[in-house]
Amino acid sequence: MPLAPRAEPQQLMAKPPIDRLTRKLAHTSTDEDFRRAVALQVYLPLGLGVVVVALAVGLGLAVGGVGGLSARGMADVSTILLLLPLMMLGLIALVGFAAVAVGVERLVRWLPPRSRQGQRLAARLARISEDVADKAVQVIVVPKALASALSTVWDNLRRER
Repeated sequence: MPLAPRAEPQQLMAKPPIDRLTRKLAHTSTDEDFRRAVALQVYLPLGLGVVVVALAVGLGLAVGGVGGLSARGMADVSTILLLLPLMMLGLIALVGFAAVAVGVERLVRWLPPRSRQGQRLAARLARISEDVADKAVQVIVVPKALASALSTVWDNLRRER
């Protein structure tokens, strides 16, 4: 049986290139999902924003008419463009306040029957706690009163002798 040729130490230590370790898969479903997600989450909002700004500038120039290209007309357009995000935030705040108002109204409708139930429960708990307190006081006060009465009787008997 012939012996295998000896490998050099450098050959034993050499690692294969990373390309040989990884399979080359083109267009996997994960890559397609990632590309679709990037398109929906990055490029679509960016493109819609550019279209909205372009429409706003075009509308501002159309409304400005001949004076739209002047410094005053462009200042008006830029002021409108600066106010658009603020108006959107104001609309969001208005919707939020309306939601809070509806929630408070529902809470006001829901709360009175529950508060009556709570009042009944509190009154019942108060009666029970008074009964327990009376019984607890009797356990403590009666023996103490009896001891005090016996002490007084004992003192009176000792003084008579």
